[in-house]
Amino acid sequence: MSVLYRALMLVGGWWCHQFPERSPYLFGVQIPLCWRCSGILIGALALFCWLLAKKRLPPLVPCLMLALLLPLDVLHAVVTHGDGDNARRFATGLLWGFCATSTALRLFRLLALRFSGSRRATQVRPRLSASEKICAFRQKC
Repeated sequence: MSVLYRALMLVGGWWCHQFPERSPYLFGVQIPLCWRCSGILIGALALFCWLLAKKRLPPLVPCLMLALLLPLDVLHAVVTHGDGDNARRFATGLLWGFCATSTALRLFRLLALRFSGSRRATQVRPRLSASEKICAFRQKC
């Protein structure tokens, strides 16, 4: 095996179990990440492309709902002692990589605003009725 492949397997082993039965193969050679970790990596890269194209994070609630599929899949496998299939591992990893990373970025942005002393994160404007808006407008004029 080449030195580069062994280095990639070593680096991938820092966060992935690399079980041969749960890992994809390319031209008969095991890829350094399992199906779930490959999905997480590709999902995070897809989020990066989304951010470059849209210049905003995806909506929070759908991301939270879709990100919960991975922990539910793991919980299902633990409770039923089931092994699951690699396609489901890849799909839940893909959703986790995209949605959970998006949610984490949103949380980091909120924390950064809160701790930077910015009033924007903590300041809540009271909602005004239509008559209050008219009075406020008249006072400015």
